[in-house]
Amino acid sequence: MRCIVVGAGAWGLPAAAELAGRGHDVVLLDRYGVANALSSSAGPTRLWRLTHPDRVRVRLARRGVEAMERLASRSGAEVFLRRGLLWRDDATVPAVLEALEAEGVAHEAVGADDVGRYFPGLRPDGRPAVWQADAGPVLAAESMRAQAGLLEAGGGTVVTGVEVREVRTTSHGPEVVCGDGTTHSGDVVVLAPGPGAQPLLATLGVDLPLRPVLEQVVHVGDPAQPGTADHMPCLFDGPRQREGDGRSGEAPAVRDAEPGMYTMPTPGVGYKLGLDRSLRDLLPGDVDRTPDDSLTELIVDRVRRDLGALTPHALDAQVCSWTMSPDGRFVIDRLPGGVVVACGDSGEGFKFSALMGLVLADLAEGETPDDDVASFSLERFAGGVELREHVLGR
Repeated sequence: MRCIVVGAGAWGLPAAAELAGRGHDVVLLDRYGVANALSSSAGPTRLWRLTHPDRVRVRLARRGVEAMERLASRSGAEVFLRRGLLWRDDATVPAVLEALEAEGVAHEAVGADDVGRYFPGLRPDGRPAVWQADAGPVLAAESMRAQAGLLEAGGGTVVTGVEVREVRTTSHGPEVVCGDGTTHSGDVVVLAPGPGAQPLLATLGVDLPLRPVLEQVVHVGDPAQPGTADHMPCLFDGPRQREGDGRSGEAPAVRDAEPGMYTMPTPGVGYKLGLDRSLRDLLPGDVDRTPDDSLTELIVDRVRRDLGALTPHALDAQVCSWTMSPDGRFVIDRLPGGVVVACGDSGEGFKFSALMGLVLADLAEGETPDDDVASFSLERFAGGVELREHVLGR
C-alpha cells in the first residue's frame, strides 16, 4: 500500500515509521522537516502521565506507556523516564480520583498540608492533591530521532521544502497537491499537519474550527549545576482564584484565575515549567518564536513563591505551538476516500506520540477503531455525519 503522510511531527512521524515498518511504501511530507523549530514537536521533553480526570484518557495513557516501551525496545533508545507526578487542583481532584480508582491505577490522595512530602519544597495553599507514580518526562527529541531512524530503516522517504495546499479524493485514491505543483498519489493519506490542519480539512469539505496557539516554557536551575533537579517529580498545579486585598473595608474580591502550571525535569538541562496561558494565537506565516521576557519572569516568580526546592533562575525559554480543538479533545478519524485525520492535539499530543503511530497506522490499514479511539471521531460534532457524506461525494 502506498501511504502519503502529511506532517513530520509528533503524530505524523510515528505513523509514517509504523507504516514503513509494516512493509508499506511511505512518503512523509513536511515543509520544514522532522521536529523543526516551528513545529509542535520541537524541544527536549514533554510530560507523560496516567493521571487524567476521565477514564478514556487514563486507558489511552496506559496504552501510551506500552507504546513508548515498544519504541524503546525497537530503537534501542531511552525515550521516557519515570519520576511520578503530583496533581494539585481542587476542581478536578475528585474526577481524577474516580477515574484512577475505576481503572485500577495505584494512587494516593494527598491532603493539602502534605503536598511537600511528595513534591519537595511545594508551598501548601489549602488545595488537595493526588500522587501517581507512573509519570515523568518524555524524552521528546530522542523519541523523534528514534522514530526517524525506524522510518529510514523501513525504507520510508521524507520530502521537505514543499507546502501542502490541498488533499482531495478521486476514483483512484486520495491525492496531495503541493504549492510547487507536484502531486502525490496514494492508497491512503494520513493528515497530521498540526496547526496547518484546518485549511487542509477545508479542501476536503470538512469545516472544523481549530485554534493554533503559541505557548512558552522555561527551564530554571543553577547555571553551574543545571542537572541538580533531574530526579525531581513532575507537577500539575491547577488554576486558582486570587483574592483582592479587601481595602476600604470591602470584602475580598475574586480576581482573574491564576493560570495552571505543569512542570517536569529535563535531564542535564534544567527543570522545565510552563503556564496554561497562551502567548498568542498562531496565524499563518507567523514564524517568530522569540520568548516573552515578561512571561519568563512570571514563571520564575511562581518558582520563587511556590517551589522552594528549585533555583528561581531562568536558564532558557522556548516558544512552541499546539492546536485546540472545539471541545479540547483529539480529533482522530478515517474519512471516506482513504484519508485519515489526526489533529487538535489540545496541548496533550506528545504524551500519546508513540501510541498515535500505532493508532493511525491501524486506521490507514482500514482497521475498525476500538471504542476509546472512536470517541475522538468527527461524528461527535454537530453535522459530523453530513461532513463524512460530503467527503464521500467528492
